[in-house]
Amino acid sequence: MTGIIIATKTTAWELHQAWYEDQLRLGFLPQWDFDRIKQAHDDHHQAVDLLEQELTKAKIFYRIVCIDHNDWQIDSQSKVIVTVGGDGTLLSASHRVPDETVTIYGLRSSGTSVGYLCAGGIDKIPKLISSIQENKFRVVLASRLGASIFRAGETSPIETPPALNDFLFSNANPAATTRYRITLGDRTEEHKSSGMWFSTALGSTASVSAAGGVIQPRTDVNFQYIVRELYRAAGKNFYLINGFFDPEIKRMIIENRSESAILAADGNHGICKVNWGDRIVFKRARSVNIAY
Repeated sequence: MTGIIIATKTTAWELHQAWYEDQLRLGFLPQWDFDRIKQAHDDHHQAVDLLEQELTKAKIFYRIVCIDHNDWQIDSQSKVIVTVGGDGTLLSASHRVPDETVTIYGLRSSGTSVGYLCAGGIDKIPKLISSIQENKFRVVLASRLGASIFRAGETSPIETPPALNDFLFSNANPAATTRYRITLGDRTEEHKSSGMWFSTALGSTASVSAAGGVIQPRTDVNFQYIVRELYRAAGKNFYLINGFFDPEIKRMIIENRSESAILAADGNHGICKVNWGDRIVFKRARSVNIAY
C-alpha cells in the first residue's frame, strides 16, 4: 500500500508559551484568550494522535513531517499528504507537492483554525481512512501560479514555490510606496501603489476578494490580479488595475522599481526578496488535487 505523509505544524503555544504565561501573569492577556490558545494546542496534538492511532489500526504506513522544517520531501511512493492544522498548514505543505499525482487532504485540527481548504475536522478521519484504503478521493483539480525572478543583469531565474492561493508583491517596508512597471501582453504601465495581489481561482475567496476582486469557480484556470491603493496621477489613465490573465496567452511581468521589495507566496509560507530592476515573470505551475 502507498505510504501516507502526515504534515503537522508547530503550534503558537509551542512557539510562545513563556510569553503567553508572562502576559497572563501581568494581566495583559485575558484568561479566556490564554485558555483558547492552550486549547488549540491540545486539540492539535489530540488530532495528530487520533490520526496515528487510526492509521496504525488500519495498517496504513505513514511518516510524520513538520512543515516548519526543511528536511523533508515527498517521495515517489507517497501519493497522499494529510495536513493537520488549518489552511496555513495546507498551503505550506502544498509547496512541496510536485503535481496532480499527489492528493492533499486537509484535516482541521481545532475549531479555532481557519479551514476553508480543509476537507473537515477529526470527525472525517473514518472517511479519510476509507478513501486511502480504496484509493478513491473526491477532489478538485486546483490551478497553481508560479513565478520566475530574473535578477537585474542575470539570465538564470530564481524559481518561487508554486502558489496555491496567491502572491503578494509589495515594498519590503509596508509603509513605503511600491514602485514598479507592469506589463500584460503588449500593454505596459508605470505604477505607484501599495502593491499587487495575484491569485488563483482557489485563492480568489481570500485576500483578492477582500481587496475587491471577484470570487471565481474553484476549477477556473485563469488567474486574477488586482492593484492595491493605486496612486492616480492627474492626467494619466490606467488600465492594468485589475482583471484576469492566462500566462500562456499573455505574459504578466513586473519590473521592480522599489529599492527593496518582496514576492510572498501564500502569505508568509514562501517569501522571496526582490531587488531594484529585478523582473518577475508569472507562469502556470502544475496543478494539484485538493480533497474535499
